[in-house]
Amino acid sequence: MSEAEFEAFRHLLYELSGITLSDNKREMVASRLAKRLRHYALNSFADYHQFLLDSQTSERERQEFINCLTTNKTDFFRESHHFDFLRDVLIPKLRAKGTRQVRIWSAACSTGEEPYTLAMTLHEQCPPSEGWDVRILASDIDTAVLATAEQGIYEANRINGVPEPLRAKYFLRGQGLSAGKVAVKPFLRDRIVFRRINLMDPEWPIRTQFDAIFCRNVVIYFDRPTQRRLLEHFARYLRSDGYLFMGHSENIHWMADRFAPIGNTIYQLRLPTDTPPPRGALPSAMPHKSPQSLGSPEAALPEYSVILGDVKTARGPAIIKTLLGSCVSACLFDPEAKVGGMNHFSLPGVSDEGANARYGAYAMELLITAIMKQGGKRERLQAKVFGGAKVLNFQSERLDVGTRNAEFVQQFLAAENIPIVGQSLGGTRGLLVRFRTDTGQALVKPLDNRDLNGVLREEEQYSRELVAKVQTPSDDGITLF
Repeated sequence: MSEAEFEAFRHLLYELSGITLSDNKREMVASRLAKRLRHYALNSFADYHQFLLDSQTSERERQEFINCLTTNKTDFFRESHHFDFLRDVLIPKLRAKGTRQVRIWSAACSTGEEPYTLAMTLHEQCPPSEGWDVRILASDIDTAVLATAEQGIYEANRINGVPEPLRAKYFLRGQGLSAGKVAVKPFLRDRIVFRRINLMDPEWPIRTQFDAIFCRNVVIYFDRPTQRRLLEHFARYLRSDGYLFMGHSENIHWMADRFAPIGNTIYQLRLPTDTPPPRGALPSAMPHKSPQSLGSPEAALPEYSVILGDVKTARGPAIIKTLLGSCVSACLFDPEAKVGGMNHFSLPGVSDEGANARYGAYAMELLITAIMKQGGKRERLQAKVFGGAKVLNFQSERLDVGTRNAEFVQQFLAAENIPIVGQSLGGTRGLLVRFRTDTGQALVKPLDNRDLNGVLREEEQYSRELVAKVQTPSDDGITLF
């Protein structure tokens, strides 16, 4: 890699992510990007750089470029004094105020060790049996590590830093082919919402204000103007007495007008009153208890419901909604043509992978075709995907339908170069999804037991019918819709 090529990649990474690479990183950049050259059979780094700048190149490849050059070192209970502070200071302070609500953001969650440590700490101190409402937002710019975090599956030696009593309480040990691995228990995973967020974006898709923001070992990769811009932005999302947690090698004493140092790289917001987040921010980062406006009053917009096995599209502003359990919905939109749509489908969940692929691909292509008929372009499509929870009773242990559904929709979109710009997949809770077709904005709300029970009855019956259709297929081959 020449000096000119290195400088070009440094500039592009800074533009896309705000990350500043030091002069001695040329060898690291060359090593990590070499696999992208091999993937596209390119002859030089200059060719790959031009490829990234090409308007026809998908956003997914630019995301791969960022993924290659980001560093993701993390551990469970890393810098344990920060979690001690939550236990000994923050939670007692909330109790004294008479509140039972906690909101914390892990703003560079990497492979998930930090948010799961937060979840364990809060579960110990704020048990649901006492009426605590705990939510953790976990975000990262790197989609690869974020996918690992969402899965919550690790090599067994990764939890050596977790106190022994907590290992059995919060982790499952793998058996058979999964021997040597551990998985975070679902009830702990359900307290966390995972989202891709670029901290350099001018607005973040968040409405919540936080009691604490963890952004450790991140600002060291930014120059001073970028650091100030980021920290000012964090201040807007902290409650008036909220805390900011930094990495052990970071200090922000030069931001003393906004953050007061507490010690051990913990800072408290100096603002005397709450600063509300900006209006109009995309409300998809955290579940909400009631639907909120998606940019303009929903009462003025056409609203459609999508049922299992259905597809709906619209050109211009409209709301499409659905209820999900183990099924998935892909919400696709063309931001230029202002066309979007939603499907709602499930795979048969049988051992015949060809049947699974056939049913899934048909559901996806039906949606894409319907959007294109409304004037959308396939190459401009972006996606948000939801559902795939492990809630279905029908042979769930053998079929694990929700996981299959979630994996399929991700793999299909990757193969079609349709970038996923938002998702809420997996977990153990059903969802209400409301999707605005012209902007791609979405609201996600966990279902209450009454709604979920109805969804499960429909999905269980539907799954039985799908399995029967695969076992005795009709002549046309596709009978899902």
